[in-house]
Amino acid sequence: MPNAIHFGAGNIGRGFIGPLLVDSGYHVTFADVNEALINSINSHDHYTVHILSQASSTTEVTDFSGVVSTSQDLLDVFPKADLITTSVGAQILPKIAPTIAKGLKQLYRQRPDALIDIIACENGVGASEILRKEVGRIFNQDATSDETEFLEKHVGFANCSVDRIVPPFDPTKAADGAGDHEERGLDVGVEDFYEWVVDQDALKADHHVHGMKLAKNLLAYVERKLFTLNTAHATISYLGYLKGYKTVNEAIDDQQIYQLAKGALHESGAALLKKHTMFSEEEHMKYISTIMDQRLKNPNVQDEIARVCRCPKRKLSRNDRLVGPAMMDYEYGMGKPRNLAKAIAAALWYDDTEDDDAQAIRTLVQDKGVEDAFQQISGLEKNDEKANRLVADVVAAYSTLKSELGTEPSN
Repeated sequence: MPNAIHFGAGNIGRGFIGPLLVDSGYHVTFADVNEALINSINSHDHYTVHILSQASSTTEVTDFSGVVSTSQDLLDVFPKADLITTSVGAQILPKIAPTIAKGLKQLYRQRPDALIDIIACENGVGASEILRKEVGRIFNQDATSDETEFLEKHVGFANCSVDRIVPPFDPTKAADGAGDHEERGLDVGVEDFYEWVVDQDALKADHHVHGMKLAKNLLAYVERKLFTLNTAHATISYLGYLKGYKTVNEAIDDQQIYQLAKGALHESGAALLKKHTMFSEEEHMKYISTIMDQRLKNPNVQDEIARVCRCPKRKLSRNDRLVGPAMMDYEYGMGKPRNLAKAIAAALWYDDTEDDDAQAIRTLVQDKGVEDAFQQISGLEKNDEKANRLVADVVAAYSTLKSELGTEPSN
């Protein structure tokens, strides 16, 4: 039986990547800093993934174990590993890099001919490449020439695109109603749709994972997902927050928000089709419709706006879900991204008192003004003519957004 280590035993790990690996014949070792969660994983021989659809189907997951990611036990697992995956959040990748570097040396000492791949299943562009650089830097600090050669020739770091909505889930309220809270504590709820696309050229070994699609043009899939699903999610949620909604379902039922979000996706889609000619217009319009009219309107997936809105600094960065497609519109001559500018403005208005990022942004806006604050948060260059055009669009949208929505966001 092949073995996989998955960093991150949260809902995405247990509800998306882990089950696909188990279904493909892997034993999955979940690694996480949460000791209580790992103890729960090790005290159960199965858990259930609930498909949040009208059919309300379930899948039972077995063949897994858990280790605390800061323990020696994890390093002892590495020599048996054939595949390493992560779902810890892109910002956490540098924190797990030292453990991976140590573990790879353990693997080399016991299986010097082994081939292993590492796939960071995170939102954003180039997560595995970020991890590769950090692991390589640490690994090579005291590596022998043979160890360095092993890392270069036997360890693959494959970027990927992951797409599945995994909302917070209360297992005691599952549709089938079986089992008590303790028995069902590991259960996860996920939407029926999923997509996992991996850079074929970066892999060192053949893994034959059910549901893993291999592609040579990965960037197209990464940007299509980030600039469509994530763009829609963020646009609906930031606007929904300003109008007082609590869930994505409530917000998308507001026709003003729905039309603005769909407009943002048509703006991002125009540039995506120009850049990635492998996608046809018909195919992409269907992709948008599936997201807006099926996935985000799924009544069985209750996703809280507060969860989707969190970490606005990252979501307002140059290459992320809002600024990224807006800049792409300018770069490919698609005209003013008016709806995307409104989405960005809504994110700048986001002021949840429980979100440290939101409070930092509000302070920055108050101290420096919208123009300088947005430029600083996004990382847009002041000497970039296209960036300056977007900044002007966002400043204009910011000044009129509250009256357009019929709300009065607080300063």
